[in-house]
Order: sequence, then C-alpha cells, then structure tokens
Amino acid sequence: MAEENGTRLYIVFSGTPYKMGRFIRFFTHGEFNHVSLAFDPSLPELFSFARLQLETPFCGGFVHEGAERYRMKKRAAKIAVCAVDAGREGVARVRERIGHMRAEQDRYLYNMLSAALVPCKKKVAVRDAYTCVEFIAEMLTLAGCPPRKPVYSAEQLYRLMKEQEIFRGEFPEGTPTVDETYTEHVPFFRGLRLSVKQFRRMLKNRVRRREKKKAAPPHA
Repeated sequence: MAEENGTRLYIVFSGTPYKMGRFIRFFTHGEFNHVSLAFDPSLPELFSFARLQLETPFCGGFVHEGAERYRMKKRAAKIAVCAVDAGREGVARVRERIGHMRAEQDRYLYNMLSAALVPCKKKVAVRDAYTCVEFIAEMLTLAGCPPRKPVYSAEQLYRLMKEQEIFRGEFPEGTPTVDETYTEHVPFFRGLRLSVKQFRRMLKNRVRRREKKKAAPPHA
C-alpha cells in the first residue's frame, strides 16, 4: 500500500467471514458488507459503526476496530482499501470528529432502522445513530469529499470509489488487537436485554430528532 502522508483517508471495505456478513452480502449482491475508516494504510486501527461484540449482532455503536474483527483463527476478511485525497485540513477535521466520538462513545448507536431498509434503498434518520455506510459518508463529507450520490450499502459505496482502490486482498497479518472484549462470551439473555435497551434508546432518539426538527424555525 501507499505510505501515509497526512493528507489521505483510507476507506476499508470488507467481506467479513461471519454469518451476519454473509447475510448482508446476500441481500446487497456484492463482495462487501462493512466499511471502515483508517488514517494509516497499514491499518493498525480503524473506526466504524458495528456490533459492539461478536455475540451481540443487534447491539452496536461507534467502534474502534483492530485485527480482532478481521482475523480470527484461520479466517481473514477479504478487503479493498480506497485512498481519498482529503488534504491536511480535511484529514484534521475528520480526526477531530473521531476524537469527539471516542470521548463520548456510549452516546452513539448503530442505526438498525436504516440497516433493515438497505435492500429498499431507504434511510431513517436517528439522532446520534449511524450505519457503517452513513458514518463513512458523513466523514467523507466532513473532509470535503462527499459521495457523488446517496449510498445505502457498503457495496454501493465501493462501486463509487473503486477507481481509488490501492489494495485488495486479505486483511493484513501482524496488525494489533485493539478491543480485547470483542470476542468475550455474552450470555444469551444479557445480549437480548442489551439489544432491547438499545432499540428503545434508538426509538427515543428518533422521536427527539423529529421533535427538534418540528421546533426549528422555518428558513427565511
């Protein structure tokens, strides 16, 4: 891969080797079911929205990712990395935003409503909630490099960016683990309670966003 120069963002598309990933790829008819952001092409750490732990597929949010999500035992995710020339200012804006999100990680939720509607090419706006694609689209927009048209799935975004691809293959060996809790066992009923709790939070955030929008003064 190209060397990191401080002016690029690296968008990492992945086909994860798990049941949920295969399920998503079945409906989106493509190679990739997930997308993340990195600041270094060697991929020591990535950022996205996804499940919080392997055994909680319906409980997710903002995640700091490492090898634990892409290389497990003999399985490795197939990835494609696209480089985006965002300039130093664009990269700095995204770094600042990521820093704020890491500092308030518990605030953010995975947008299960939008995820469920991906096959229909629809979105549901929820305050502080994103799918991985919504998150990456927002970061690209913040960097001054927005997608050319609305995107709903990782595969669709990849097709818009494939000319910027700089690497394709397995997720690289030797990358560090950044979240030791990802593969910890989660008892079924605990996972169920967490998922229900998060879904309730998401519905409340959806209602609050709509109320805030209605209360906003009309444009002059």
